[in-house]
Amino acid sequence: MSSNQKIDSNRKKADRIFSDSNTNRLVWRYTNQQPIKLKGLIFDCGDIQFEYQGEDETLRELKKNISKLFFQAKVQEEYMAQQVIGQGNYALVLELQHLHSNQRFASKCIDKKKVQAIEKGEQSVQNEIKIMRILSPHKSLINLIEVYEGDSNIYLIMDLAQGGSLYKEMKNKTNLYKREEIQNIMYSILQGLQYIHSKGIMHRDLKPENILFREKGNLNSLSIADFGLSVQIDSYPYLYPKCGTPGFVAPEIANMIDKTKPYTAACDIFSAGVIFHILLMGEGLFIGNCHQEILRMNKEFQLDYSKPKYQKLDFDAKDLLFKMTAHNFQERYTSEQCLQHSFFQQNDSLQQQQKTSQLITSQIQESSIKDSFNQYLQIYNSPNQKLISQDSKKLSIVTRTPLYGPKTSTPIVQHQMDILEELSSLSHFSLDQEQQNCQDQNNNQIAFTQ
Repeated sequence: MSSNQKIDSNRKKADRIFSDSNTNRLVWRYTNQQPIKLKGLIFDCGDIQFEYQGEDETLRELKKNISKLFFQAKVQEEYMAQQVIGQGNYALVLELQHLHSNQRFASKCIDKKKVQAIEKGEQSVQNEIKIMRILSPHKSLINLIEVYEGDSNIYLIMDLAQGGSLYKEMKNKTNLYKREEIQNIMYSILQGLQYIHSKGIMHRDLKPENILFREKGNLNSLSIADFGLSVQIDSYPYLYPKCGTPGFVAPEIANMIDKTKPYTAACDIFSAGVIFHILLMGEGLFIGNCHQEILRMNKEFQLDYSKPKYQKLDFDAKDLLFKMTAHNFQERYTSEQCLQHSFFQQNDSLQQQQKTSQLITSQIQESSIKDSFNQYLQIYNSPNQKLISQDSKKLSIVTRTPLYGPKTSTPIVQHQMDILEELSSLSHFSLDQEQQNCQDQNNNQIAFTQ
């Protein structure tokens, strides 16, 4: 019997099949006595509900396997909010403690009213969840763990990056990274991009604020985050076709006229190349006084690699930088080609080192090429929400305030119910009810037998 025949045979034995297209949300049932345990599960399918009972251990294992595929209710039954660790256009990022395992997670709490006020906002959130479901799990990404929905908010439970962002690391450093550190950072970024692109997806907003570290001081714990502007490469015309951050956006996107035409994953390589430039030189690829001026230089590609400052770079570093930031996207290296470049090959033990060693930044000798990242930090000032807001109406691309920009404080959450609301079983704004072809082979399905 073929594998397809076996699947069909198993499906015939099922009472019914639940999928993300026919189920509004899951409602887990809990016991009243301490310690609280799971005792059942309700599939809310709109006009009708289906309830099942089971043992706590069995239901926990089931929850672990399906919780990112369906919207769930009652986030407060599973998590306690600890502090705010980030803020963006329409979302807060909270640090949460899981009540049953005591593990720490991050939650992107999306305000539905704010989303609805943004052009294509609901579609954007639907798309972000879809992208993260496709990509998770992977070691080089901040992964989606599970999803909850209430009347006011949507909660994306994700890996917690305790080491903060690359932007924050730059801000805290008094000198540039040394070569070995840059090798590790760029190799990890390119590995993440290689995986993302292998899934047919473009990130489209790669920048230091969206590069996070799972562990403090460990460069090898790097992960790519924030897929709010990501799209599938073959899904054109794209949602927000002209998007990104001035100074990081690829020229083919910044200069595009026909917004119905596709482009390639080479746009992410350009953005990664800009990060590479910042790590090497301590300054952005395009230098201006505001986002509008930076974007203009970005579009015009005002770049001169013959300047004396680039002669300080060794041949391998300079060659890889040129290949990643080529103006013509067809001449840009792919992530695979970048990973095989001689810039990384000089360190024969790099891949093994990534698996076994922890590079503690405070203990590593600093580079003497340039004093610090101050010039980049002062000019770009990316986390400054006011600057982006002031410039955004003048820009010809869609920009997003970074969720993980450095904050002056991280307030402790005093009242759980202010953020982790009492969630109802139904909501007028259900992202999981996105219109889909019933034949869509990507529907996530789960079958229950008698």
